[in-house]
Amino acid sequence: PTTRRSAPMLRRAMSTAMRPIYGRIHAKVTQGLAPTSLVIKDESFMHAGHSGNPSGDPDAETHFKVEIVSAKFEGKMPVARHRMVYELLDQEIKDGVHALSLKTKTPAEAEKAKTAKPL
Repeated sequence: PTTRRSAPMLRRAMSTAMRPIYGRIHAKVTQGLAPTSLVIKDESFMHAGHSGNPSGDPDAETHFKVEIVSAKFEGKMPVARHRMVYELLDQEIKDGVHALSLKTKTPAEAEKAKTAKPL
């Protein structure tokens, strides 16, 4: 039986064909931003039955956390970076993505974050 804890592991093993929104996000961000790093986490299972995922389906593809490192963010403030991503993913948002948490960095910012000393 699938438990709430095992569901994320099963989702990771699923192909993008079984996760069409995830696959479209990956393809559009890759094509549009040529990221050096791209991490997409489908967190829909954490919001089953909540606003934006009223069906309660843990595979609803409604809530995503996306971390992007791209040179195309150079010289742009965070709001402009987020607008770039929203423009790329406009159709996915219209198709039911309710929440899109973004972390956007340049390669230099990502490298600096790796070498930063913890407080």
